[in-house]
Amino acid sequence: MSLKGSLSSINLADIIQLVSNSKQTGRFVLSRSNGQKGAIYLKNGEIVHAEVDEFKGEDAIFTVISWDDGEFAFEEGAFETGSSVIRPITSLLMEAARRIDEWKLLRKKIGSIDAIPEFSAIDRQERRKISLSTMEWVIIAKIDGKKSISQISRECGVNIYDTSRIIYGMVTSELIKLK
Repeated sequence: MSLKGSLSSINLADIIQLVSNSKQTGRFVLSRSNGQKGAIYLKNGEIVHAEVDEFKGEDAIFTVISWDDGEFAFEEGAFETGSSVIRPITSLLMEAARRIDEWKLLRKKIGSIDAIPEFSAIDRQERRKISLSTMEWVIIAKIDGKKSISQISRECGVNIYDTSRIIYGMVTSELIKLK
């Protein structure tokens, strides 16, 4: 089975499901016009490994499934690769579908992953009420008014979905604003 296509016209999760149902072994090679490249490896219809940028495993899968532009090609055959994914494909694709729906909501508030977050002015009394999780601290430590959401994601080693979700929460709470 040889497949090629555009991610702007075909949902990657649907294509992965098709290949999985056929119990294929091979890999999806994914690329975007900005130079970003990724790969998803399947063995007998199950995803065994995925990688994109510095992400591996489920983080990589959820990152590439969120792409709405770029190209994909499925190459049949066995490829030597590690095993970074243990969750069954049905569970992965259900989680991916949930994240895609949530991603659409995030994008309405955030606009673009190229947006640059900066701190809002917060009055002294309000600062005392702010409580952040460890992950939020990791993200907030990288906000400097110059880095985009995607740059912050890469620097923190946190996938773009989770970074955007955290930034969305901070924008909604008026801790930061986007420019």
